[in-house]
Amino acid sequence: MAAPAAKAPEQRMRSSVSGAAPSGAAGGTGPGNLQPSGTHRYIKGTTIEKPPNYEGDAIIAIAKHPMNLLLIFQPLGIVSYYLDWGASYVFWFNFFAMIPLAKILGDATEELAASLKNDMLAGLLNATFGNAVEMVITVQTLRAGLFDVVKATLLGSVLSNTLLVLGMSFLCGGLWTFKERREEAPGKGEDGRMQPLQPGSDVFGDNGTGSMEAMADAFNVEEKIQSFSVLGALVNTSMLLISCMSFSLITVFRCVTHTDDAEETYRYTEDILLPVSRISSMIIMMAYVAYIFFQLVTHKEAMSTEGEDDGGEDEGSHLSVVKSTCLLFLTTGIVAFSSDLMVDAIEGVTEKAKLSEHFIGIILLPIVGNACEHAAAVRFAMQDKLGLSVSIAVGSSTQIALFAVPFSVIAGWVMRRPMDLNFGALNTSVMTVSVIVVLSMVVDGQSNWLQGYLLMAAYIVIAICYWHLPNELPEID
Repeated sequence: MAAPAAKAPEQRMRSSVSGAAPSGAAGGTGPGNLQPSGTHRYIKGTTIEKPPNYEGDAIIAIAKHPMNLLLIFQPLGIVSYYLDWGASYVFWFNFFAMIPLAKILGDATEELAASLKNDMLAGLLNATFGNAVEMVITVQTLRAGLFDVVKATLLGSVLSNTLLVLGMSFLCGGLWTFKERREEAPGKGEDGRMQPLQPGSDVFGDNGTGSMEAMADAFNVEEKIQSFSVLGALVNTSMLLISCMSFSLITVFRCVTHTDDAEETYRYTEDILLPVSRISSMIIMMAYVAYIFFQLVTHKEAMSTEGEDDGGEDEGSHLSVVKSTCLLFLTTGIVAFSSDLMVDAIEGVTEKAKLSEHFIGIILLPIVGNACEHAAAVRFAMQDKLGLSVSIAVGSSTQIALFAVPFSVIAGWVMRRPMDLNFGALNTSVMTVSVIVVLSMVVDGQSNWLQGYLLMAAYIVIAICYWHLPNELPEID
């Protein structure tokens, strides 16, 4: 289970950006074999394996996470809505309640994938429903007719993952090195059962232990360069560029054919822009299907974890299919209800507070679905598992751009809402330039703290721009 101590540092640091571990690692099956194998968990929105659960029973491990303390805001959000405390209270209470709910929903998806005991189905399930919270918020926002908020939220999810999360991972991973004390890691006891982690066995692990003294000891900036697999990073960023090209073409198409006549604009939207957006969305979704097929079938071994020896079967406790499905549906229902209350309060918040719909969508709402994954990405980077961090950041962005965005257009079509792929000149420019910047950072498969700082600086500049951006923007001729 533990990696050999003599493994070279650069080899230990190399890990895949995306993909499940070869089935052969689980015992006996070949790399391309799609037969049922051991139990594996996958990081949200990706097909890369998550470390095993050593926290005891799975439902207990989910329930005792410190982030669940924020669930106190769930009843407060409901009470504030029905007692009419005001839009600000309703929005912020439900905003904070959605953070642990998103964590539980992601855990339920992982547990269901693990209980299937089939790498192919597990990877497909997690790659498809890994960003379920974003899709639920998208549907609720479409119902409210807040199309600009929908577009801003989807764009903000891509920006927060590619700039903020990846930047923080590069920065913290380049400055600190926390090593898991594998000699104290859990092993099998005399009864053959996995033993839980001992407190303090991981100075910066899931158990949240750590100290300022440990932080100071782990601080290291002397020529530290981390490495990760280039293939997965380039595949994901290439897919992001394809999505950027699609959005840019639709936006330019809208600008070129723009008319000032209100009746002509309505007819143009119904007869030209919406059909073009819907057909383009179906093509983009087919590109995502091809990406999943590439990742899980034809190039599974090439996209699998490199330089890691702990990618075997997860021997930790996990929920059954029935329990994980019940938890998944229950949490989805609560998320849908809370997001409905939160979306209804957005207009009131923008009127009373100095927050624009663009800032709420670009900066705030992406925090809801990704806060826990953001922390996990930084933790993995500080443990010299940068490949996991990059897979979380870039892989999740790919899923948003190639699946969630076209899903919003198709969902709007079904709901008879005029959702299109015209993201506006500013949004498409910001997204395209950001993806190009990220591509320049990951193309060599190495990172340092300066690259992380630059990515975070770019994200802060974007946040400042959207803070001052008014709700109503003029059309560009």
